[in-house]
Amino acid sequence: MAGCASKLPRILSSLCEQPRGLLESPRPVPGHHRKEGDTVSEPLHALSSPPPACGQEPPPPSLLNRVLYWAYLALTVGICAFLLWPEGGTGKTAPTPDPSRDHGAVHRDETGAIVIADNTPFQRKLQVVAIQTERISLPLLNVTGTVVASLRANASGGRDWQFHSPELLATYADWQKAVADIAFTKAQFDAVRELADNRIQAQESLVQRLTRLVAAGTEPERDLAAAKNELALSRIQGRKEIYEAETAWRQAHRAEAALRRQLEQAGLDTSLLATREGDTDIVVADVPENLLSRVHVGQACEARFACLSHEPFPGVVRSIAPVLSSERRSLRVLFTLQDPDDKLRPGMFADIGLGTNERSTIRVPAAGLVHVGTSDYLFRREDAQRWRPTPVIAGELQGDRVEILEGVQEGDHVIGNGAILLKPLISDSRKDSAEPAKGRS
Repeated sequence: MAGCASKLPRILSSLCEQPRGLLESPRPVPGHHRKEGDTVSEPLHALSSPPPACGQEPPPPSLLNRVLYWAYLALTVGICAFLLWPEGGTGKTAPTPDPSRDHGAVHRDETGAIVIADNTPFQRKLQVVAIQTERISLPLLNVTGTVVASLRANASGGRDWQFHSPELLATYADWQKAVADIAFTKAQFDAVRELADNRIQAQESLVQRLTRLVAAGTEPERDLAAAKNELALSRIQGRKEIYEAETAWRQAHRAEAALRRQLEQAGLDTSLLATREGDTDIVVADVPENLLSRVHVGQACEARFACLSHEPFPGVVRSIAPVLSSERRSLRVLFTLQDPDDKLRPGMFADIGLGTNERSTIRVPAAGLVHVGTSDYLFRREDAQRWRPTPVIAGELQGDRVEILEGVQEGDHVIGNGAILLKPLISDSRKDSAEPAKGRS
């Protein structure tokens, strides 16, 4: 309407100029002489009568000119009325009809249930599905991961871990050194403590022998006093050496713990790195925080790589990182894959399906699942005409069906195709429930 109103002055101007030319004759402009070859548009009456002489009144318009004038005027008034007249007599655009708001076919009762009348066009658009339990081995959750480490043969005939980044390789090398330092410092600590104990025991035996000899009068007391001083010095020296050895051992433990935490944050399990199981590759994936309830250690999985024609590689969930990523709000999950043919390389990307163990589950048509806000709903039948919007926890989309983890059970009847038509009623119900809460606050 605003666009038409903006064009209205130009339309009126163009329409009014034409009848004006029909009723008026052009007046010659003084001092202007027509050149040879010029073409001049003349009004209709100018073609039938010569132009008036200078100083004379133009002849009256003909009947044809008057008819054309009034026709143009009527057309102009009609266009103006069409553009300015409000639609529906209210000045507002008529809303698009919503079939779900047709109270004769469907409405929401005082309990929040949706009542759908039988034998109506709206009711015939809805597909009713009976829920049944199925046995499937499809993934419960799909994530994307990366091969971070692969156990490969080295030049000496053994097997070493190869990593997808130099930083991870350096951390692994430092961790190996820290593990060796722990073993060395522990051996040193045990040796120093044993040496200190032996030295003290020998000095105590000497003091006891000199004590008996001094009592018998065969040794001077100064020798006994010197032996006692040596015993005290041995004890002090032993405690110092034991403390230094124990401190070195504890420092090695702290260094190993820090490096182990770095490897765990990268998704690697140090116990797996230490065992070096054959034909094993380590894959790490980030699982969102709100989906962690679907993942557990020991869960079967299956990885597929685009560069290997999506060939499946079976595996298992080995560990879950203890630290949550604050930026991504996710936890890193470590998977181990069996690669007997040595096809995988560090850095490859994989599509991982979690939860491939065979299980009993419920699946419904994806068209029957309605997403409102942060929740998913199914319309569950209560009786012949009443349907209850039921919150559910949905799993992965599998073709044209979606797995339902919680909310409905076998034997329930839900709406399949056409459920989206009832979404406005769920939105209205959420608004109505939010308004009293806002008033109480």
